[in-house]
Amino acid sequence: MGATALAMDMERDVEIAAAIRDRTHHRALAMMSREFGPALGRFCTAFLGSSAEAEEAAQDSLLEALRAMPGFRGESAVKTWLFAIARRICLRRRKRRLHREALLRVVSVTDVPPPDTPLDEAARTELVRRLQAAVASLPDEEREVLALRYQADLTYEEAAEVCGIRPDAARKRASRAFAALREKLGGRS
Repeated sequence: MGATALAMDMERDVEIAAAIRDRTHHRALAMMSREFGPALGRFCTAFLGSSAEAEEAAQDSLLEALRAMPGFRGESAVKTWLFAIARRICLRRRKRRLHREALLRVVSVTDVPPPDTPLDEAARTELVRRLQAAVASLPDEEREVLALRYQADLTYEEAAEVCGIRPDAARKRASRAFAALREKLGGRS
């Protein structure tokens, strides 16, 4: 994230926090939805693997944030506060459905360049399947850091705050996850 984008992000965060403090909670919710909604949806999708379930989790996260606004103390950025709420909701949903579905969908077919030939299409489909299976096999703590960092576009510092860990621990989890993915996909370490 560039310096200008980071400054704009911080400015929006301050504006939303001010709306929460001013008790204009519905206004704050609308701003949160507009500013963080797309990243929140990507995070929930990456964490849960189901677009429909992710949409519900993102909405539940925003509603939970609305209910929690009177208790918001401003000790963290609004963005990380919201993603911490979303993380808890996704963890609960994931635990409830683990016996039904174990596949996390981090990479969608639209994220891979279009094929030039039918053989490329088959190879792409197989790669996506293998990557999804490899990511699904990661421990939750590693998968959530990857989802926060690469699907929700949070920094390692923000991801660490959401997970309640130090930034170096978030980086270490991501590093372990990438090493495990390389091993599972047959890449070199």
